[in-house]
Amino acid sequence: MPTAQQELVSAVMDGLVDLASLGIDPKDGSLYEDPNPMRLRTYEDERLLLWYQTIPHRRRVYLKRINV
Repeated sequence: MPTAQQELVSAVMDGLVDLASLGIDPKDGSLYEDPNPMRLRTYEDERLLLWYQTIPHRRRVYLKRINV
């Protein structure tokens, strides 16, 4: 993966980890109100599509797949 794309993925992952530590999903809001908080989620922008899963009690994000 080119360096620019690696930096983009790293920045997105840092943001997702920060949101997970606060219990917030970028699309759906509070993870605490989600009936299925550990479901597979997606995040996308113009250049990146990724699938991830949050583990609220561990305050972690597990990256499942990236399409650049």
